[in-house]
Amino acid sequence: MNKQGNGWLPPVRSRMMGVIVALGLLVPQTVTSYEIWRQYETTCRLAERNVNILVDLLAGEIHHDLNAVDQVIDQTTLDISTHAERPAAEMRRFMRERSLGVPAIFGLMVVDAQGNALASLHGFSPRHQSFADRIRADAQASGRPFHIGAPLPDPFDGTLVVPFARFRHTAQGEIDGLTIASMSVQYFRDRFLQIKSLPHITLTLAHVDGTILAQTPENDGTSLATLPEFQPHAADSGLVFDDSSAGSSRMVAYRTLRPFALRLTVSVDFDELLGPWRSNALRLVLADLVITLLLILALRQWWRGWQREAARLQSQKDEELSLSMARFALSNSADMVVFSDEMGVITYANQSAHDILGYDPEGLVGLHVADIDPAFHPSQWPAKTDELRQAGTFRFEAELRGKHGDVIPAEVAVSLFHWNGRDFACAIIRDMAERKQAEAMLAERTRRLEASNTELEQFAYVASHDLREPLRMVNAFVGLLERRYGDQLDAEGRDYVTFARDGAQRMDRLILDLLEYSRVGAESRPLGVIDLTHSAEAARHDLSMAAAESGALLEMPVQWPMVWGDQGELTRLLVNLIGNALKYRHPDRTPKIRLAVETGDGIATIRVEDNGIGISPQYFDRIFRIFQRLHGRERYEGTGIGLAICKKIVERHGGRIWLASVPDQGTTFFFTLRLATAH
Repeated sequence: MNKQGNGWLPPVRSRMMGVIVALGLLVPQTVTSYEIWRQYETTCRLAERNVNILVDLLAGEIHHDLNAVDQVIDQTTLDISTHAERPAAEMRRFMRERSLGVPAIFGLMVVDAQGNALASLHGFSPRHQSFADRIRADAQASGRPFHIGAPLPDPFDGTLVVPFARFRHTAQGEIDGLTIASMSVQYFRDRFLQIKSLPHITLTLAHVDGTILAQTPENDGTSLATLPEFQPHAADSGLVFDDSSAGSSRMVAYRTLRPFALRLTVSVDFDELLGPWRSNALRLVLADLVITLLLILALRQWWRGWQREAARLQSQKDEELSLSMARFALSNSADMVVFSDEMGVITYANQSAHDILGYDPEGLVGLHVADIDPAFHPSQWPAKTDELRQAGTFRFEAELRGKHGDVIPAEVAVSLFHWNGRDFACAIIRDMAERKQAEAMLAERTRRLEASNTELEQFAYVASHDLREPLRMVNAFVGLLERRYGDQLDAEGRDYVTFARDGAQRMDRLILDLLEYSRVGAESRPLGVIDLTHSAEAARHDLSMAAAESGALLEMPVQWPMVWGDQGELTRLLVNLIGNALKYRHPDRTPKIRLAVETGDGIATIRVEDNGIGISPQYFDRIFRIFQRLHGRERYEGTGIGLAICKKIVERHGGRIWLASVPDQGTTFFFTLRLATAH
């Protein structure tokens, strides 16, 4: 049956199933990819929200602390301006009272315009003087009224602090002194740790130019000026995604603390942030691979089962089609088909059986085989059924009886058919009435043809014998006329006598050749196994004198095969072909004649090759016709019947003859015979 598409599937259904399978395999990948992407987006959005919340919360607290420090500085400055005459101890008490409400303040001191200490929270020593001088110089260099310096060791105990300083001015606007408050860097770090809610984050407080004041965790760098959030064009707040750092990328939320010119940043390292996401994504991918593999195995099993079911359905359809075709063939067969059971009762007969035997449709069903073939009596049927079981098939000729008693010769082939535990006889019956009639007509025609051939052979023999008698008489009297009156005849008369004698001799040879042609196959024995060596040697012997006269070189195989043929006719065949090679030899070279034989596929191919005058291709078919000559009688004698005899002999032996030739170079004749080993 013609099955297209994938296996048993038609092309459209095959493509549909392919799409379904592809979608089935694509769903897990799609779900997994979506989940990985969703978790990535969730992680990023959550981190973005958290860093923004964290930086806002931290900015609010630190801004509050800075405002408190700024207020303490303002109040201390006011106290110094209005109560400068008070003793240092009392001023220290005022400063302590001011700073108690602001735990962020680690140290507090006031110096005059020359840098001399006016008051200090922890006393005043040369280290404090040096500390104050450095801050005073940095504040003057910055040019800001409120100065926040880089972290420095506190002169009291060396704690790293961030100095905050504000100049005091006279009524005339001149600098009257400097109030300095310091905040411990550790205070900022503690603040950072108190509200640090995300792992892998960095909290930084720095000047807007990138100078770090406090950072958790600590960084070896002292400036962040190269980062995007510390660029001059950066806004006061924002969210930055930065991948400029070597080998890592960051998410940074920052806020600017005005008017302190400080910038608070909360940054998250993406590699560390996405670590859990990557681990989870890897688990999802592995789970997807496992699910996909299981799904592939399940689809493979389902596909095989579906294909088996499709193949079963297709096989069922094919069987139904074959059954329908068989029923159609049975109903429309020209031969009669009859089924019968173990008892010889007819269970089925096709339309041809009803038509030929003259029964109405279904009229044969229920009858016994003996009703249409009297040779089978019902009592014999069980024994015949047993014989059929052993033999398997019977073939015989029978004379059937039609419904109206007419006799129908038939050829019957009976085979055993087994179905559902029962044996049935299936008879294929061929009507032989026309065949018998044709055989009778053919036998009659054959008999008449054989009689006609016999009469023709007798006629040819008698005609040739009777025709030769007057020719011999004419030839004899022409000879007497020449001997007795030759001297009395003139030249023209002697030519006439010569013409008459030559004509009679040619006629005699023509009659002999015609008689020989008619006898090919008529007087021969039936074909049998012969040794072709004997025929070849006999031909060599018959032509030995002619070969010697022409000086020809004749080459033959030492051993020839065994073939089916007639010894005498095959000898005559070789004599004619070799004789032609001698007759039509080239005048300028020694005749060379070579015989060869090749065998294969039950056929012997004999080749007769010469170096004579050759034959033009346009005459290849003509030379095998009777009385066909290519050369004048004055150059080559003969009647033109030799090759026609060769063709008749070869065809009688069931072979064929042909040639190949090149003018002025030579000719090769080929003919085939049946090998005896093939039979």
